[in-house]
Amino acid sequence: MVTSPIAVLIQPALERGAIDPQEIEALQQQWQQHNALDSADADALFALQGVLAGRNTAFNAVFEEMLTAYILDGGEHKGNITNEQGAWILSMLDGGEGLVANAAELELLVKLVERAESVPASLATFALHQIQHAAMTGEGPAAKGRIHFSRVIDVKDVATIARLLQVAKGNRRRIISRAEAEILFDMAEACTGTNDPAWDSLFVEAIQAHLFAANNPGLSNGPSPARPVVLGPRDSAWLQSRIQHDGHVSRAERALLALIDPRQMAATNWSAPIGQML
Repeated sequence: MVTSPIAVLIQPALERGAIDPQEIEALQQQWQQHNALDSADADALFALQGVLAGRNTAFNAVFEEMLTAYILDGGEHKGNITNEQGAWILSMLDGGEGLVANAAELELLVKLVERAESVPASLATFALHQIQHAAMTGEGPAAKGRIHFSRVIDVKDVATIARLLQVAKGNRRRIISRAEAEILFDMAEACTGTNDPAWDSLFVEAIQAHLFAANNPGLSNGPSPARPVVLGPRDSAWLQSRIQHDGHVSRAERALLALIDPRQMAATNWSAPIGQML
């Protein structure tokens, strides 16, 4: 039997498959009075969004506000997404084939990753995959509402990636995982159309930050975009394999290579084909 207040208010709408403005107002009032959800409330919000599929703009706003606060502002790890929370979010959002079901769920996901001080790598990778899918196929929730050509990274993609990588936080942004860096390289290789001009610099900055954090644990994760990339042997081997992966160096990859000292490339045994491809 459903007894939590928000879940009780949602139940009639869930049974009808629709929610009216008065019910949304009642949800908002309940939320404003108590500013707290329990797991049953959160599950009910996700269940109703699954039925509404992002079509009710007013409910989308309530859905995003309540669940963002529930995940980031409650519990012992305020401001962080724990591994347990990350697994639950993935179970709620993965609508199949590694994609969210609708644009409203995508916006919730992006906002959570954008705001959290720490994010499980699995959740951050899942979020970035949404944009990768849109860029490579021109389809999916992340491409909805606009014409999106395949194999193109457009201005909206760049803006969303910047949010996911917390670019606006500067030195306080979270660490970019190797799995996310792999996705960024996959995009740089596959998206050969007319990309948004800001993509190249975003790609370079992200890979820079990833390598900096990998080689300087515990230090700031925000080197200057003009700062040379310093490579350890393991990272050098990885970077070389990624750039050589498809036998072609993309414009974004060229911009990254420009920040690597050729003497360091030689010292870490970069092979001749790199120079030939440039």
